[in-house]
Amino acid sequence: MTSAQKPAQSNTTLNNSRSQHIISGFVSGFASSALLQPLDLLKTRIQQSPSSTLRSSWQELLLADISNAQNTRDSTLKVLRKLWRGTLPSVLRTSVGSGLYFSTLHSMRSYIQTHSASSTTSGTSSVKTSSVLPQIQGYANLLTGSFARGAVGFVMMPVTVLKVRFESSTYVHSSLFQTAKAIYNAHGVRGFFYGFGATFVRDAPYAGIYVWMYEYTKSIAPALLLRSPFAGQLTTVDGASQVLSSPLSVAVNSICAGFSATTAVTLSNPFDTVKTRMQLFPDRYGTNMWAAFAAILREETGIRGLFDGLGLRAVKKGLSSGIAWCLYEEMIRSS
Repeated sequence: MTSAQKPAQSNTTLNNSRSQHIISGFVSGFASSALLQPLDLLKTRIQQSPSSTLRSSWQELLLADISNAQNTRDSTLKVLRKLWRGTLPSVLRTSVGSGLYFSTLHSMRSYIQTHSASSTTSGTSSVKTSSVLPQIQGYANLLTGSFARGAVGFVMMPVTVLKVRFESSTYVHSSLFQTAKAIYNAHGVRGFFYGFGATFVRDAPYAGIYVWMYEYTKSIAPALLLRSPFAGQLTTVDGASQVLSSPLSVAVNSICAGFSATTAVTLSNPFDTVKTRMQLFPDRYGTNMWAAFAAILREETGIRGLFDGLGLRAVKKGLSSGIAWCLYEEMIRSS
């Protein structure tokens, strides 16, 4: 095989089957969601009321059971069960959603790369990017990330509503079936899609900004690494170009994912707050996203109220993106 053919072969992941991306996305979403569920639960508790804080939510979550516990082991188990309340819908939503999202995103980016003469974003560095994903222009990353996330968000919306209701302390349901029944009895099928407008406006820009920043930071990382103490971790191939070693690639992908997620979360958090309020209190905030925005600004602490739960959401998203995207890329790389 000639050297001219090798660059095309180096992107063998472009031809990976859809099932490989679904499975890799499912596993990465499952792992990150299960590990970080306590942060998601606390974030929901903070956003459900303008008077809620991390400290008050923590005390409400734990103190009653600790005071009634018969011994330390009993209290620890109760604490753990409460912290991981809502794990089933959260894991279902994130694992299935991640599988659909990653496979859809890969298909769209592969199509654009195939039909675009100037798709690469890797620059002129002799070090290849740590990404094993299709390389396309920045604006295309922005658009594909937004579209894929918005479409998958609509499909998974009923599970999202169940998750938020089950995590909240406002509604006391002993099972997901009871939660689903209560939503249907009160609002019909429409109740499972409350807050979709805010969810879409939150998720689509978030994913677009995230994918663009993630790929951009990975594209400039090789040039920075050439001038760093980690230059020795680069492996020369074909006598010219270099690739990142596996441990270094994992570190670069995780750091870029965490940084990109934290930035995108900060910009999209107001829509996350509105979405949570609309899903928990549809009678109060209605089904109009902009009316809900106005109500929060008018009745609460102004702009500050739109950023409730930002700290926890930023930490959770930063960690979950670092875990999910790194695990996903490594599974695709090894497949």
